[in-house]
Amino acid sequence: MGAGAGHGQKGAQAHFFYAWSPSCGPCVGMSRDVFPDSAVARYYNAHFVSYKANIDEGEGKLLAARYGIQSLPAYLYFTAEGKPLHRSGNGKPAAEFIQDGKDALDPSKAYFALKDRYAAGDRTAPFLYAFSSAPGIMQEQALLNQVTGEYLKTQSAKEMTSRRNLEYVFNQYVAYESPASQYFLQHQPAFVAQFGQEAVAKKSRNIISNAAHTLGEKNDLVGLGNLQKSIARLLPTQAKQWQELAQVQYLLRQRNWPAYVDATLAYGKEFAPQDTYTLYEATAFLTAFVNDKALLAKADPIIQQVIAAERSELNLLTRAKLLHKLGKDTEAATVATEALALATKAGTSPEDATALLAEIRK
Repeated sequence: MGAGAGHGQKGAQAHFFYAWSPSCGPCVGMSRDVFPDSAVARYYNAHFVSYKANIDEGEGKLLAARYGIQSLPAYLYFTAEGKPLHRSGNGKPAAEFIQDGKDALDPSKAYFALKDRYAAGDRTAPFLYAFSSAPGIMQEQALLNQVTGEYLKTQSAKEMTSRRNLEYVFNQYVAYESPASQYFLQHQPAFVAQFGQEAVAKKSRNIISNAAHTLGEKNDLVGLGNLQKSIARLLPTQAKQWQELAQVQYLLRQRNWPAYVDATLAYGKEFAPQDTYTLYEATAFLTAFVNDKALLAKADPIIQQVIAAERSELNLLTRAKLLHKLGKDTEAATVATEALALATKAGTSPEDATALLAEIRK
């Protein structure tokens, strides 16, 4: 697919539009691994006239605004006359990308056909399940929250405990206040039994962090307090950890670096074994965006909490980068050398550690 150019046979074919950006990592993977695939080329050339556009410039920017593209890569499908058929996205294997094209031509699966059925009043449980599971609805979060809630209302308490419904709730990426997120947070033992503690903790962290980020952007301290009260109600046995996480993420989104460092240090002292990711993330953000040496120095105990729980190549490299920025190059080189040894032992690429060592030794 050439930029701004159509590929495939002309005529009364449907159209496929690929939205991308040079800064989109999954877009790079699709261009490298999926679009050149012979089966992908055969299917799309046979059924679509294909176009692509960079949404950062020109016509691509206008199209992104017109069709509400919020994440990349994005795939839009149209009739030959230009009527929207289907929408999907994300990096994916060739087989799934071909299935997207097939779904676009199947009225029972095409996103905009499903949306028309919803607008016409279909509220049957099977339809609500299918519509809220359609990849295209991910670009319309308010609608996703609404449809998910409507589907859950059709299910009895017993039906909610089925494997199908637990998978449905677990795989929804919806806001904290949505019925699906509320059910997930309130019934964690059932999800742990099916998906494992690590996966459930990760999803909980993401839901709560996203809610706190939104409040931080609005400088809504009252909202943060309400979120923390809600956490206490939904997760009474884990409330302290998740309430403190909400505080940390609220301060992160405000870029209140001094308060963020202190809150993260306090969080790590108690919860590092359960949540190394938040501490790793804090160190990475501080190293990237903070230049105050006194503040950066307070980040070192944060990453050391992480390393004490998980002595991995990534965590060691994160500390080495911080030490390098602090001007402690002898210690930074020692830590980076250990990271290099871990990569070599694990048989993974030593490229990052090697590059960092070269930078430190300049």
